[in-house]
This record gives sequence, structure tokens and C-alpha cells, in this order.
Amino acid sequence: MTASLRAAPRGFRTALFGFAVAAFGAGCSSPPEETLLSQFFRALAAEDRVSAAGLSMAGFPGGPVESWEILESGMVTEGPYRVPELRQEETDAEAARDEQFKIFYDFRQGNQDALGRILDRRDGNLDVPIGGRLGEIAAEWDAHAAERRRLVSSLSEVQMALDEERRRAQRSLLREAPVDYLTGNISEQEVLVRTMEEGAAREYRFALIRYDLQNQQGTAVPARWIIAAIEPTT
Repeated sequence: MTASLRAAPRGFRTALFGFAVAAFGAGCSSPPEETLLSQFFRALAAEDRVSAAGLSMAGFPGGPVESWEILESGMVTEGPYRVPELRQEETDAEAARDEQFKIFYDFRQGNQDALGRILDRRDGNLDVPIGGRLGEIAAEWDAHAAERRRLVSSLSEVQMALDEERRRAQRSLLREAPVDYLTGNISEQEVLVRTMEEGAAREYRFALIRYDLQNQQGTAVPARWIIAAIEPTT
């Protein structure tokens, strides 16, 4: 199917601009990816940034779209909802960081004089050679500092992934729900789309996701497909 955003035939205009009826009316036969993309490109054409942002986690990287068509719809796959797992990873990473901070603090407290001499010798240059027992303490200090940076970075990465997963779930769900306490799966699909932009054909790979989740009572939370990412392929 090719959908024009300008002078499309009546049938295409109905499919493109009557998406609310197509999505929610009885007897709907449009694939969900076609319905979602129709809504998204319609919002772009109308310069409706609020609606476009509600449908997509990613901005469209191309220019004004004159028409578009789906070249290929991948199979829908399922994976686990990661918020519970990421919350546990965050807890573990915080505990590891706090334990290392305590070790780092105790080491610093027990070697204050030596560390003071090391800092004086280095004067901001970590490559200054230091021998003997002072050199051993300097090496241990550097190892503690490196481990501290690694654990802080690891925690930050987990927190960023958790925040992103929460945002995606909240965008996909059709009503507010405490996403930290939901369970379920994520449905994913890739769609290859060709657009016409100022007379030039371009192709993009759209990553679509839907969160199929249940609350603690086992009741499903209504959800919709959203666009997770858009990557140009040409």
C-alpha cells in the first residue's frame, strides 16, 4: 500500500485520515502497523507534534513526506517485560557501589598521610613514578578509584535503561498504571517503509513495540503499538 499525503485517491484518504474509525470501528482489517504508521504520518503532515510524539519515542529523521508505503512487515516477536529485572539490577548495583564506597573510605582513612604525600608528588600528573611502599599504596588507591568509577558508571547505565523502559511502557499503555509492579511481555515488530520526500525515495526501518502487561491481580492493562525507533536505511 502506498499512502499519499497530498492528492491521494478517495480510498487512500479514507484509510489515512479516518484512522480513528479504522482503528476502533467494527470489522477493521488494517494491520496494526499500517494503522499506526497512518496515524504517525498524518500527524507529521499536519505538523501536529503532540500527536506525533504520543505515537513515537523517536523523531522522524527525514523531511516532509509526500507519500509512503510499507515494503516489508517483519514477524511479531515477544520478549520479557524488563522493568522488574532492571529494578533488581539497580538494587544490586547500588549495593555494590555502596560497599565499594565503604572500602574506599576505609582505605583513605587508614592511609591519609601516605595519600597526602602521593598527591604532593603527583601534583596532578598520575604518570609520575612512585616506588617502595608509597608506590604500592598509590597503586591500590588507583585501583580503588577505577573500581569506584566502574561501579558508578554501571549503576548509571542500569538506571538509564530502567527509565527508558518505564517511559516506553507508560507511552504504550492506554491508562495510567504503576509500571514498576506490572508483569508480562513486550511484543516487537520491524517494518521497512519507503517514503517520497521532495521527489526522492528514502527507506526507513521502524521498530514497533507494544507492552502486554498485567497488574498484580492478573488483569490486563489495555495497550497500543507505538514506534520505538526509526532508522534510515538509504
